[in-house]
Amino acid sequence: VMAKRLFARAVAGAVLFAAVTAVAAPASADAVADFYKGKRVTLIAAASAGGGYDAYGRTLGMHLVKHLPGNPSFAVQFMPGAGGLTAANYLYNVAPRDGSVIGLISNAAPVFQVLKGGVKYDASKFNYIGRAGSMQYVIMVWHSQGVKSLEDMKTKEVIFGSSGKSQSNYMVPIVLKNLLGLRARVIAGYPGTKEISLALEKGEVGGRAGAWSSWQTGHAHWLRDKLVIPVAQAGLEKAYDLPEAPLLLDMAKNDEDRAVLELLASDAAVGRGFLTMPGVPAERVEALRRAFDATMKDPAFLAEAKKRRLVIEPMTGEKLQTIVNKTVAARPAIVARAKKVLEW
Repeated sequence: VMAKRLFARAVAGAVLFAAVTAVAAPASADAVADFYKGKRVTLIAAASAGGGYDAYGRTLGMHLVKHLPGNPSFAVQFMPGAGGLTAANYLYNVAPRDGSVIGLISNAAPVFQVLKGGVKYDASKFNYIGRAGSMQYVIMVWHSQGVKSLEDMKTKEVIFGSSGKSQSNYMVPIVLKNLLGLRARVIAGYPGTKEISLALEKGEVGGRAGAWSSWQTGHAHWLRDKLVIPVAQAGLEKAYDLPEAPLLLDMAKNDEDRAVLELLASDAAVGRGFLTMPGVPAERVEALRRAFDATMKDPAFLAEAKKRRLVIEPMTGEKLQTIVNKTVAARPAIVARAKKVLEW
């Protein structure tokens, strides 16, 4: 009799748990839908309009909101300045922590935090939604510079344009000078990649380090007409469609230099990583992540990305979070060496 009573209680408990779970899941989904219904999701892009941040941010955002419960509207707000720090600081300290704002900040924000310190954000505490594409950085030199390889830069100086010391377009070329001993000089202070590209055309600078996807998207005609020459690429592995340009990682003279290059190349893996603020309710973070994943498989998004020549190399928010956390936890000895290389 006692066994029958215990069994009956267990069955009743299981039924009750199932009923509660069945009610709780839709209730949570309904709560997310209720929040986003009639609202606008704003993307803060850490650069000026017209560059890769614009292309990826606008294209992804327009489709991502279609996969969010409640079908909110979408808008982009450009926030250039301080090499991406202005946007990162705003998102971490000022932006609403309710899931109505997402960000596309500098992919170098985590490594900049580790190397520079004193920032007003903790990259590991952002909630990462997902990565649309990697940012394999390619060092391009304008055709009139007379430089066709890194070997040429042993005797010929190239001036590179940069939007700030927190950006890869500074960190990559300064490595040429301070780690590889080549003749490179970096001028920082341009608002964004669009302005650096104009400076290239005008002859103000002779080179720029930029994401391979951005070169393909915004300057396909330069590549076609050989107006820029790829002399090297910075990342953990070569771009599959750019085998001729050497990988800086393979040019390390010793294990310590290689570890430094690996740390600095972590931003390539972060790439076009989208995030939302710390403190956003977990169910909304989950909804944003799943909406991002759905967008990466959305035929309409993929068709538009192809039309805009965007390279799509998706990564889940969970995996991106792991990469950022690992970067922030880099060994002190390697951090110290990297700082010296970057003149920080």
